[in-house]
Amino acid sequence: MKKRNRFLALVLAGALALSMTACGNGGADSETSGDTGVETEEGAASEEAEAPAEEEADPFAAAQENMKTVTSLDAVMEMEMDMVVNANGEEQNVESVTTTDMSCFYDPLHMRMDMTVDAGGVNQTANIYIENSDEGCMMYMNDGTGWQSQEISVTDVDQYDFSTDMSLYLDGNYNFEEAGTEDVNGSTAYKYTGTISGDEMKDLILSSGALDSVKQLGVDESQLDSLMGELGDLKIDYWIDQATMYPVKYEIDMTETMDTLMSSLLGSLGEQAEGLSMNVPKMVIRMTCSNYNAATDFSIPEEAKAAQ
Repeated sequence: MKKRNRFLALVLAGALALSMTACGNGGADSETSGDTGVETEEGAASEEAEAPAEEEADPFAAAQENMKTVTSLDAVMEMEMDMVVNANGEEQNVESVTTTDMSCFYDPLHMRMDMTVDAGGVNQTANIYIENSDEGCMMYMNDGTGWQSQEISVTDVDQYDFSTDMSLYLDGNYNFEEAGTEDVNGSTAYKYTGTISGDEMKDLILSSGALDSVKQLGVDESQLDSLMGELGDLKIDYWIDQATMYPVKYEIDMTETMDTLMSSLLGSLGEQAEGLSMNVPKMVIRMTCSNYNAATDFSIPEEAKAAQ
């Protein structure tokens, strides 16, 4: 039973690593690839003969400016996570899809989140509302057992705010390169591919608090730091709508990172994890945003506000 409990804690740690997507540290402006021409005398003469071409807008610069004035948006985040667990010769496959549908308004601040977890045909749902008023910032949650409420700080809201995710990856120094165009939400979008380095990934996970749950197993800070020494780089795809210049999607394949992290966690436990092995054959996180400055408004249920 103790080993089973330890394993459940590890599974929780894997799921909590998702929280790193909302806890990054903004770096320098993102770099996009482009050709740098060297003007020659022949080129200069040619320029004099031809009318100057209109300078093409930089999608990243335009998107960064647009995100500064967002008043509302709708968003959907999806996490697909498959795990293969072997405990003393007994193997179990767990496939899960976590979907969060969200509407967010900033003036005044209020948010709605509907979360669904589908794990092997077993569904769990949760509804979350957040509002900021003169009385303070309140969060209301119903996980199927009834409404609960608690006061939170406005700064805590960032972890629930999907526009924060979009801005962090837009502003991060992940060496984005152009990768053509694709259809997103029925519109043409510029696609970019970037890389989060292993060191940046380690900082993101540690700063997010995603691994706090494993400390109860006796894994200290120095062990957490060392076991993430070989996470490797992480690919991120990012899309900016061609017509509106708003970021509309990102996708991160965390399969290799999470597989390495979970194996390292088990190895650090020594005898505590004897007979246990775990693989993560798939973990992909994607988010799409829509209805910028025209999100679907909502009302917080009265029974939620009445909860203690």
